[in-house]
Amino acid sequence: MGSIVPYSSLQSYNPAILYSCTMDSAVKIRMSGAKVGSIMPSSSLQSYNPATLYSCILVSMKLHLTLALAIVASAAMAQFCNTSGNVIIYANYEGGELNINVDEDIPDLHIGVCTYEDCIINITGPYASNVTEVHYAGYQGDNDHCNLGLISTLIYAPAGVLSETFFAPAGVLSDADGNSNMICAYSCASGNQGGCNTAEQVVAYFLSQFGGNLYYYFTQYGCWDAGGYSISDGGNCCPGVQPLPPVAAISVSDNQICVGDCMSVSDASSGEPTSWSWTLAGGVPSSSTVQNPGEICFNQAGSFTLSLTASNTLGSSSATATVLVTACNVPGCMYPNAINYNPTATVDDLSCQFPCNGSNCPADLDANGFVGVSDLLLFVAEYGTTCPN
Repeated sequence: MGSIVPYSSLQSYNPAILYSCTMDSAVKIRMSGAKVGSIMPSSSLQSYNPATLYSCILVSMKLHLTLALAIVASAAMAQFCNTSGNVIIYANYEGGELNINVDEDIPDLHIGVCTYEDCIINITGPYASNVTEVHYAGYQGDNDHCNLGLISTLIYAPAGVLSETFFAPAGVLSDADGNSNMICAYSCASGNQGGCNTAEQVVAYFLSQFGGNLYYYFTQYGCWDAGGYSISDGGNCCPGVQPLPPVAAISVSDNQICVGDCMSVSDASSGEPTSWSWTLAGGVPSSSTVQNPGEICFNQAGSFTLSLTASNTLGSSSATATVLVTACNVPGCMYPNAINYNPTATVDDLSCQFPCNGSNCPADLDANGFVGVSDLLLFVAEYGTTCPN
């Protein structure tokens, strides 16, 4: 009691049967002033004879179960999981052509799609440029149940959008009711998924890839609706995602620098870590416990490994990045056969020297025991002069 019954749903009743029911002495329908399109409080049905009302509904055969399901589905379609979220997810079994109209201004929007069969993903709409990544993870079957002639999954998104397609990647959430790899999903319900993934597994996977928060999740079994889907339509459930340990990742401003130069190091982890442990081999400073260490300088050449362990109360994970530090603009002799060859030199300073053997060294014009640039300069100065007889 206290819910409402759409009066418009009575329009499909057989008028004669409905009139007969309403006039039955055991049924007192008080519909005074009711109009088509208005609503009739179900509390007004309290005085109905239940058996007679039930019989009338069965006889009329016009109050379809599909109408009730449509009303329920329509209400469920408006679910938004986090109004500040920037991740939307679509999942089904049959694949098909998925047209997404980005009609809401959501910065840094990430879109995840999981299907068993191949699909086409089209990203359009007034705010399509807000999309930064479209990530497909599924089985990519070729049964073509949606009659699109597909042999692989295709993504069409605005220029600059990172579009990635992965075949059955490993999941991140273990669940006995779902597959360990990301292959398909079609239900918000709990329980065994018949070889596909649970909704919780799908959401956990994409949040681990994107970071951010779930705006909505939409799932169904059949081919995607030809009319497409707008962001403002929302999803049909908000799976309860189990919290996960962070996934560590490192961002560097440059992975190849010169000796004496500096570069910036920052945390790019997902999963909301609360503590950070950095080892910055070869760098100054060489370690840190802040989220973003910032500027790190290198005073010697070599290949150095930077490592990060990101942690929260659920666990931790580690990541590494390599920085190549080379000597730049180092003067010296770069000719390997010279006695003063400098293997670290990057700029030849014309200082190369070549030893003479004893006194028989006619090229040693300055008589210093070596043949070098100074001898060449003496020769050039005399080049072209006429020798006396």
